[in-house]
Amino acid sequence: MTETSRFTVVPVARRRAYWIGGQHQAVIAGGRETANRYALSHSTIAVGGGALEHRHSREAESFYVITGRLRFSIDRQTVTLATGDFLHAEPGLKYSFEALEPTEVLILYAPAGLEQFIAEAGLADPGGYQRSIDEAGAVLAAAAAYGVNYSAVDKP
Repeated sequence: MTETSRFTVVPVARRRAYWIGGQHQAVIAGGRETANRYALSHSTIAVGGGALEHRHSREAESFYVITGRLRFSIDRQTVTLATGDFLHAEPGLKYSFEALEPTEVLILYAPAGLEQFIAEAGLADPGGYQRSIDEAGAVLAAAAAYGVNYSAVDKP
């Protein structure tokens, strides 16, 4: 990582990759690199993978679809994002999403902090191999400490 008082460069080799909730997430930059302003990750999601219904109490979350399609259930609506589409969700909105085909997406969290949840609850991916969604039980256990509430577990 190259860091000055005005810019930071994070080489691809410094990305930290995890399996979490059926997604392979590579954290590109987190609070350490952005003065806690935001975190950015690159997620690869297999068909049927995604996130259960949940809400963030602290972070806004934005999705930019690089390739593929994601179906969101958000604010009592169903929205399908395709390549090039963008979705921004403010804190407090309940939503879930599912990949309808193999999908790559950039996910921005603002402010930073959720990348620590990904590191704690996710399964480190040292070798690029597929992990089972069932192995990620730590997601629900760690979520509340990061202001993430899953509907199946936490009722508002």
